[in-house]
Amino acid sequence: MHEHESHGQTPEDLLDLNEVMQAFGITSWKNLGPLEDTPNAALQMLVEVQGERYILRERPEGPLGDDNQHRYAFQRYLQQAGIPIPQLYLTPQGEPFVAIGEDCFELQQWTSGELFSTANPRSLDWIADAGTMLGRIHRASREYKGPQYRWPSEAHIGGMVQGYLNLARGKAEARDVQALAAALSQWADQWEAVLPAAMMSIGAGRGIPEFHIHGDYHALNLRFGSFGVTTVMGLEASRWERRIFEVAYALFYFSALAWQPGESLTRPLVKRGLAPERARQFLQAYGEVYPPERGEAALLTDALTLVSPIASVNGPLEDIFYAEELDNTLIDDIMERLSWATALPAWLGRVRHSLQEMWQ
Repeated sequence: MHEHESHGQTPEDLLDLNEVMQAFGITSWKNLGPLEDTPNAALQMLVEVQGERYILRERPEGPLGDDNQHRYAFQRYLQQAGIPIPQLYLTPQGEPFVAIGEDCFELQQWTSGELFSTANPRSLDWIADAGTMLGRIHRASREYKGPQYRWPSEAHIGGMVQGYLNLARGKAEARDVQALAAALSQWADQWEAVLPAAMMSIGAGRGIPEFHIHGDYHALNLRFGSFGVTTVMGLEASRWERRIFEVAYALFYFSALAWQPGESLTRPLVKRGLAPERARQFLQAYGEVYPPERGEAALLTDALTLVSPIASVNGPLEDIFYAEELDNTLIDDIMERLSWATALPAWLGRVRHSLQEMWQ
């Protein structure tokens, strides 16, 4: 008989969980219940094994669904380099996951720490901590000797951003509200006007460091404590890439968006562009650990131009692109967010020199 304590689980649920735990070679464990604020319907249970807490979860898949072996190897390397990535419980065979039918599960070490919140009085310090940690990850990754894991050409950033612009035009044609349709088309037009020059600049850049990046470095994948970042998670999109793109993504996430735990939508932080003080905090902290190569800082605005449409669609504009139905009573709020996103290309053009000076 298996030793466990249940918290409101049905016998059928416990039978399923026991099967998973047995596959890990575990017979004695405690079920501490589902995690709070789980973002989706996937299994995420807090369990205790031999006095240690773990998160039993369905294995998260990367965007391409085939990168788990790279992720496992890269995570182990970063852990050995001192990056605080939670450990995965290994099966008796030494595997970091188990397969039950068509589903795969992991037991990830539970770690403490605070979620990032823009409203927190310590948020500016945390932004600097996030920049420092990304610099540490990148410096460690530069020395990684494992095989290069590359995404196919159609998944490269140029193809991705063009796909989102095409999606915007399709959404515009399908919208009943004429003002919203026109605003979506204008958003796509503004970005299409500046993307070719940005792509040419990045393509002509020489000596831009390339290595395996984290792939999804934002507030929800970090936890913070008194001495900085305590936990780094979410490496499912890790891949070989120019580092300047990840610097640009992270800069956007930490200085353009308002992160409020429990909120379903990540809104713009300021009325125009990025918050300068937060951008400076992040870039200075990152640059102290991993300065730009010669000429690289001058390309930061071009990298931001390429990543901003993607980050906007998956942030402030998420409901416009992915919600089955929009609440037309909130049209003013929707239009305000679209206006912010549409003004970004011109704003980036005006602050090119300032952003370059921030990253030294």
